[in-house]
Amino acid sequence: MSEQVLHLDFIKLTPETSREQRSQLEAAAQGLRAIDGVTGVGVIEGEAGSDFDLAFWFVLQAFTSLEPFGTDPRYAKFLQASVAPLLQAFAGADVKLDDEFEADDGVAACLALIGPEEAYDFEVREALEAWSGPTQAACTAIGLAVGERQVYRGAAIGFGVQGPIETPEIEPFRATLIAGQARTLA
Repeated sequence: MSEQVLHLDFIKLTPETSREQRSQLEAAAQGLRAIDGVTGVGVIEGEAGSDFDLAFWFVLQAFTSLEPFGTDPRYAKFLQASVAPLLQAFAGADVKLDDEFEADDGVAACLALIGPEEAYDFEVREALEAWSGPTQAACTAIGLAVGERQVYRGAAIGFGVQGPIETPEIEPFRATLIAGQARTLA
């Protein structure tokens, strides 16, 4: 059982965002590895059919690292100075991972589920596991939402996925999907 928390930032960029601006955004995210409690940083660049253009992941040592990360001036600067000028839409999630996080560069996909409050945690986990199985991912991280007021009830991220990945229909949940090339940044 892991103590790690995965913080996800889903970003839809303005259409005029340049490749250079994307690179600067990734460099700014990479710099957040210096925050105490952050053990890894990476990004998935969404391809056609993805709900967002980018998904940044930040691996935190434990739940106790979440508040210091979220209130750190460097993270605030990342959001305000780097993300906001390029932003069309934004969503985030914080999930406690079932197992230790392992990332690979290459094809990856991240699925986050919005669900009714009355859905049980085991139903969220089962839905995420059902999605991750057919992806044939080399490594997958699954977690349920932590903290209060989370839009997403849980998320799964798979590395080394096979075949086309499409947003699934998983009743009673609504899914957010980003699939494309992943890179570990720090």
